[in-house]
Amino acid sequence: MKTLLTACFVVFVFTTIVNAQYNKDNLRLESFSSQERYRYKNLQFYPIRANKAFELYHRDMARYTTLKEAMQKRKIAVTEHARGDVNTLFVENISSDTIMILAGEVVQGGKQDRMVAEDFILYPKSGKKDLSVFCVEHGRWQANQSGGAFNNYFSISSNEVRKAATVKKSQQEVWDKVAENTQKNNANTSTGTLAALNNSASLSSELKQYADFFEKRIVSEEDIIGVIAVSGDSILGCDMFATHDIFQKHYNNLIQSYATEAITFGKSVNVPYEKVDSYLQSIIGDERNQEQKIKDNGVLLKDGKRKVHISTF
Repeated sequence: MKTLLTACFVVFVFTTIVNAQYNKDNLRLESFSSQERYRYKNLQFYPIRANKAFELYHRDMARYTTLKEAMQKRKIAVTEHARGDVNTLFVENISSDTIMILAGEVVQGGKQDRMVAEDFILYPKSGKKDLSVFCVEHGRWQANQSGGAFNNYFSISSNEVRKAATVKKSQQEVWDKVAENTQKNNANTSTGTLAALNNSASLSSELKQYADFFEKRIVSEEDIIGVIAVSGDSILGCDMFATHDIFQKHYNNLIQSYATEAITFGKSVNVPYEKVDSYLQSIIGDERNQEQKIKDNGVLLKDGKRKVHISTF
């Protein structure tokens, strides 16, 4: 009898692990009835909630350090590539942490400010690794006072700039979207850097309002592992993480990205709930083709065999 119970437990655990993926059995969209709770001005978030099987499967994921924290605490070195390649940097983890880098994050310095082009996990004492990037400062190609190093962190870029890099994979389109964002927010500079958005007092003030509103409503709910963002009549995109903790660490940056888009180009939210749910089902409904679909429309980060971050546009 004891042997039979043990075998049944093993089967149950194995089945739970196999099925605890990013699928319709484990993830669900926030209900229609509570959607107004997550809406502010031109931006609507639809939280994505995970069940206990999903949480159990991912609970031992690494405690990742964000790129922002790693740069602030000098745990990572980001430098120009030796051959002077615009679209490649050197990155080195000089700490004992595991660092998670997300596509769209912007580092300042070197010969031009750059935006990361791919999700990337940097393991402890990694040595120098190539990192794919796009330029987000069109008018400069000379080292600043920091030489070839990147010592400052900006944020995750606005949504359309991220999309130009991860989906379109076009440097020209990245520059075009950077220019649109800075011009619309009266943040023009001689070098055309995306980081000039920090100089826009009106944008900064509105971003704070959005951040204050959304942070109170999502980060305390521990079964939320991601969001779908909507503005006007468009679905801006989706970000999902393996755990609530990882999601929470990147949440403020994602608010900045989606809110910048909503403030700069957005309109009053006018997307039917059914369309948003259908969008989520298009990601989680077909596990056999899921990875290719994500890569065609965004980025997928894996640590070993487990998916850590999904971002689609």
